[in-house]
Amino acid sequence: MIIRDILEHNARIHPAGIALAALNEEVTYLDLRRRVRHRAAALSRLGIARGDRVGILAHNSIGYVEFFFAVTHIGAAVVQLHHLLKTREMIAILRDANVKALFHEEEFRAQAEEIRPSLPGIAEFIGMDDPRLLVPAGDGGPGGAPPVQETDIALVVYTSGPSGHPRGAMLSHRNLMAASAYSAMELGFSRKDVFLSCAQLPYLGGTGRLLRFFHVGATIILQRGFDPVEVLRTIERRSVTHVLLTPTMLYRIIGSPTARKFNLATLRTVLYGGAWISVDLIKRAIGFFRCGLVQTYAHVETTGVLTFLHEEDHRMEENTPYMKKMMSVGQEAVGVEVRVVDEEGREVPPGTMGEVAVRGLIVFEGYLNDPRGTAEAFRDGWLLTGDLAALDEEGYLYVVDRKQDNLMVDGISVSLREVENVLCEHPSVKEAAVVGRPDYTMGEVPVAVIVLKEGEKEDPEAILEHCRRNMAPFKVPRAVEYLGVFPRNAQGKVLKATIRDRMAARRT
Repeated sequence: MIIRDILEHNARIHPAGIALAALNEEVTYLDLRRRVRHRAAALSRLGIARGDRVGILAHNSIGYVEFFFAVTHIGAAVVQLHHLLKTREMIAILRDANVKALFHEEEFRAQAEEIRPSLPGIAEFIGMDDPRLLVPAGDGGPGGAPPVQETDIALVVYTSGPSGHPRGAMLSHRNLMAASAYSAMELGFSRKDVFLSCAQLPYLGGTGRLLRFFHVGATIILQRGFDPVEVLRTIERRSVTHVLLTPTMLYRIIGSPTARKFNLATLRTVLYGGAWISVDLIKRAIGFFRCGLVQTYAHVETTGVLTFLHEEDHRMEENTPYMKKMMSVGQEAVGVEVRVVDEEGREVPPGTMGEVAVRGLIVFEGYLNDPRGTAEAFRDGWLLTGDLAALDEEGYLYVVDRKQDNLMVDGISVSLREVENVLCEHPSVKEAAVVGRPDYTMGEVPVAVIVLKEGEKEDPEAILEHCRRNMAPFKVPRAVEYLGVFPRNAQGKVLKATIRDRMAARRT
């Protein structure tokens, strides 16, 4: 099964069903298929073909979804760009992906023009409302659609790498369709469901969740930007059954002064992501929404599917084992095998710490332009996630640390090496280390620890302003600390655990 099969099926089975809604616009499955076919035909006329990669720079919108389906319809792959990325970050991604064209909303024309001189190899920089992309061009039906294989790459998601440079995880049609089917089965989705999409679509948590609800023919409501009151108003007005929220979104919704005036009776499930969220916030969310909460834990390399902590595991009785289960990330999903292994790749007994290893159709096809990194990610057919965890006797997974130097900031993976590289570009910085600090709403946030060059003075605001100019806001450290020298081991490696302990001691 490939991605375009979703629209073909739903357009045949219930053509009048609402596929998408945003602002004052609604699109049926039949109409969405028609639009996608026309877009796909227009892309083909521009010379985009199977195996090409195409960048998209846009907000959450129906147009964004149309382009995603149109690009994958002809066998090309989407390279997603978040609008909060700085120009240098976008250039690095587009250059590595060797994209053939960049499509952008009119709002981002200035950013596209700023990028253009650095990437002369990109043939087309085109606004998404360009007349060449809007004129119908034949039916573009299945008979005329180019052949696409399940193993063809549909989506390239750039994620944190150990070198500090983002690397493109290649997700095939097979990966995305398997993840959609497994999630729909695991969580009991149906065409009667209405999903409110608050997450930014350029992340897998955005696009991946859409496909799961499209898979069953449900209705998806797109929210352009997160607004807590508008979320609650939409749940009430559109009879929403499912919503995906980050810890920060949960906190802001619950804390809204008018939150309790809305009728949320149709809401069946609040999905939330990430392994690091305070139990207190979960308790408050359960009390407020009065519906099922389900935690999802995954990686881009597992197409956003790995484990689920279900509604029945979110019990609040302090003297029951369920409180302990809430400290886990749940059990392996349908269609996924999860085990914990030692340094030699051998499975360890329950309760023993090791590295999380995964296999199944949801495991990605590798890193773009990085065969070495791809080979290192696998052992004997199992993907090594870099997360350190233990499984209990019932198969609940407890994640405690990472082997890789990354943070999960409000559900987004941030490479600490990448932030350190930017910090070291500042003229006053001799060395930089970035460590994580627990945060009630974000899960964890980065903190910069600096060793200054001789004669330089401490100026935290100058360091932070340098970061704001050169990286996306979610990567910017929340604070700057200074040390005279970094603690190191015998091999000269910076001991970040010791630094974290020192920072914690200063706060107590």
